[in-house]
Amino acid sequence: MLSFLRGSVGSRAGVNRREALRIGGLGFTGLMWCDWLRARAAAAGQDQPGGRSSAGSFGKAKACILIFNYGGPSHLDTFDLKPDAPVEIRGEFQTIATKVAGTRIVEHLPRLAARSDRYAILRSVNHPDNDHAVGAYLALTGYPHPRSRPLGTEPAASPQDMPSLGSVISKARPADQRMFPYVTLGELRHFGHKDSMGQNAGCLGRAYDPFAVPFAQPFGAADVRLDMRVVDSMFGEVATVGRQLSRRRPLLEQMNHAVPALETIASTRDLDGFRQRAYELLASPASRDAFDLAKEPQSVHDSYGPDPFAQNCLLSRRLVEAGVPMVTVYSIANRDWDTHGGNFSALKNTLLPATDRALPALMDDLEGRGLLDETLVVWMGDMGRTPMINKGAGRDHWSFCYSIVMAGGGIRGGRVYGSSDRSAAYPASQPVGPADVAATIYHCLGIDPRAHVTDQQGRPLAISTGEPIHALLS
Repeated sequence: MLSFLRGSVGSRAGVNRREALRIGGLGFTGLMWCDWLRARAAAAGQDQPGGRSSAGSFGKAKACILIFNYGGPSHLDTFDLKPDAPVEIRGEFQTIATKVAGTRIVEHLPRLAARSDRYAILRSVNHPDNDHAVGAYLALTGYPHPRSRPLGTEPAASPQDMPSLGSVISKARPADQRMFPYVTLGELRHFGHKDSMGQNAGCLGRAYDPFAVPFAQPFGAADVRLDMRVVDSMFGEVATVGRQLSRRRPLLEQMNHAVPALETIASTRDLDGFRQRAYELLASPASRDAFDLAKEPQSVHDSYGPDPFAQNCLLSRRLVEAGVPMVTVYSIANRDWDTHGGNFSALKNTLLPATDRALPALMDDLEGRGLLDETLVVWMGDMGRTPMINKGAGRDHWSFCYSIVMAGGGIRGGRVYGSSDRSAAYPASQPVGPADVAATIYHCLGIDPRAHVTDQQGRPLAISTGEPIHALLS
């Protein structure tokens, strides 16, 4: 008998539907892999974006790594300090010079300061949705949520939502047959819920949902754990087994342990092609190797840092190197940038050191492998923080002006685009919105932001309503 929990592998003849479903417990987040493949095949019969056929005429990126800092990093304490403002605005930190003359950033990002010629800073990003749930939805999809105002409504994720950037890229720039098209690392949860809006495929259909890996523990793909969620009630046993496996064994160990059974089932003639393909993917050396952080030298691990965020950044490099078109890395810990209190201590002691280690290491690693020019790296959040410091030494929600960073993949490094006013409250020049950021990401990947796709009901959907920021493009 074949059993994950008992660790035995039976003969080919012993593989039955019950055991096949157990192995299916290694499934895609919220969807069995075979169903996902079937949905993708059906979706492939629909249209492809117009930009897909002309990808070679614009954009340099083959992949995108999006580091999303949920909670809203304080732009006044990172990339847009106001040293001449009153103390209740400028705060505790000093600026330091960067490699680019005239550009200064916070003193607690010295490694990034030394590499400022590799990235561009956008200091005039803004939107009106001054709330985490709807702000994240807007940032991750490029579209405002229809119920974004009044604030605080925070509707749950829905199949009618606009698709995430990664889901659109998954459809427009699919991976080759050996690799996942869209992977998320870490978790995006609002008030403890795992269904925060904007991170999934929404109206494009679950065929374009991400392959979600919530945790990466230090040093080893053997410590990358997969969140097992199977929604179809007929697979209740699979869900139970999957959850047990998720607790008991790391993802790579599960996959490696299952390979003989997966290969056996994939060769079983009475399975349809989609189920066979699902097992082939799970048994694929390319899939397993991409997640195998243990293959990285200790010196590479050390350069990124030992924490889960750092290891997720390293894993993102391995994934794009293996051919994944889109990887989203969610920040150090959920909503950790939401610094309503103790803003300066949190930034100085935790948030900025981790960022200043992992992000430069990622850029160095990509550049050293010849991948930075073809990999777009975006560091952004859902909003910024208030210019005025509150009574708890914190800063509150402020979506009306904030900063993001973009590097590689056709972005001209060493640039500062846009500016804020004297207190960093509102854009003073060249304002841009999340839709423009989304359009720029699509453009860099060779996807025409003006093109259309169709949703599950066959309705046309504009990829973006924004305009690429051409001044940033090389």
